[in-house]
Amino acid sequence: MIRTDEDCIMGEFMERAMGRRSFFIGVGAAALTSAAVGVAGYASSRNGTAGLGGTAWSGGTPSLRRSPPDQPPLLDLPRIPWEGGPEFWRDFPKAADAGWTDPAFFPLAVFFGRPAHARQLKSVGINTFQCVEHNDPLSVATTEGIYCIAHDEWTEAEVGDNPMVVAHFVHDECDMGLSCSGGNEYERLADHNRAISDIRARNDGRFVNSNYSKGVLGTWWASNTMPDLMRAADVVSVDNYAYTSPDTGYAITQSESWPEGTPAMRSATYGWLTDRMRAYQSPPGIQPNWMFVETAMPFLNDTGARTISPEEIEGACWSAIIHEARGIMFFQHNNDGVNGGYSLVDCSEARKEVIRASNARITSLAPIINTQSYEWSFGPDVETMLKASGDSAYIFAEIALATGPGTRTFTLPPSIRGTTVDVVDEGRTLDVVHGSFSDDFPFEYTHHAYRIAL
Repeated sequence: MIRTDEDCIMGEFMERAMGRRSFFIGVGAAALTSAAVGVAGYASSRNGTAGLGGTAWSGGTPSLRRSPPDQPPLLDLPRIPWEGGPEFWRDFPKAADAGWTDPAFFPLAVFFGRPAHARQLKSVGINTFQCVEHNDPLSVATTEGIYCIAHDEWTEAEVGDNPMVVAHFVHDECDMGLSCSGGNEYERLADHNRAISDIRARNDGRFVNSNYSKGVLGTWWASNTMPDLMRAADVVSVDNYAYTSPDTGYAITQSESWPEGTPAMRSATYGWLTDRMRAYQSPPGIQPNWMFVETAMPFLNDTGARTISPEEIEGACWSAIIHEARGIMFFQHNNDGVNGGYSLVDCSEARKEVIRASNARITSLAPIINTQSYEWSFGPDVETMLKASGDSAYIFAEIALATGPGTRTFTLPPSIRGTTVDVVDEGRTLDVVHGSFSDDFPFEYTHHAYRIAL
């Protein structure tokens, strides 16, 4: 069989990535037990706060930013701490000039996008490459309207002054000892901070993005330095593929913050992971948190690995957003033998259409998502995000992590006075009776958005 250039490129990429994934995704019970040896004095609780334990390192030079701007309140309720929404990007001229301050923009990225695939990926709603395969020039992607976050394979000269290269990527999973150097977590943090300082010294108007993984679980990885890692970069993302990797699922369930007895293979896990990121920030959400969602089988070799369904992808994205994620990163590289090596490019049209519709819905609601949330408990067994815009309140909802599908009842705050609930993009309405309404959530990944007059 004759191998094309694309076959060769993908083969080399898979060879590198498969070796790496066998380390950081294939973490089973034996590996966890081994990792725990010598880790003493770790303290945490199941109340949703970070179990930091020990003394957090004070090294590093976190970037300095303005305080998040206030928005005029439309509801008489407390606000959820945030980074400032689209105004956050005004501190980074390249992102601001490229349009990231537009309230209608929401980052939907692929990890290691291939420039030649830019048009195909844009057609399913992708607008950003977090790291870019180093085979074609960056301009091949950026001329198609794709923003790029360049990693260290791209030289300063290759990045140049391209206005669509909005950021630099520094280290993937340094919390687990990957990409950065050092014999312990403190040395790795120092190396991470040095690399970020070197990038910032360029003073080129671009923000710095880093990706982490199991350190946010509060178990054995970066148990003392995770808060410092979280604030080292301007924007952070986290990958833990709960739907597809049983070994990752096991690692998640070992967290003291995980509800005991709850399976990890569910969309609400991705919201929980976003909460874990916020737990290591002070105040929570001081910088944007981006969540990874896999789009097939992300280079897995653990027993029982599976392919995520399009409906699960959508549920995972919305769970992260409901928990205040400000961007979704898709890991599309795949080894399930069905959806191709680049699963968002090579999968069936039917699968693409579900993902395309999901991304389009996120983008259409970006002006609402990009406002500051309000605090309110709508009732038991449901996770929500409450927004207000214009003359309407918006409720984004999923079932709570440790619960099952079924009917949920929402009790409205007094300042929401509407009597009819519009279920956004579903073509149906619900009645408000005595200040509350109910709706069905037939699957664990079901989510709804509601619009109600103020």
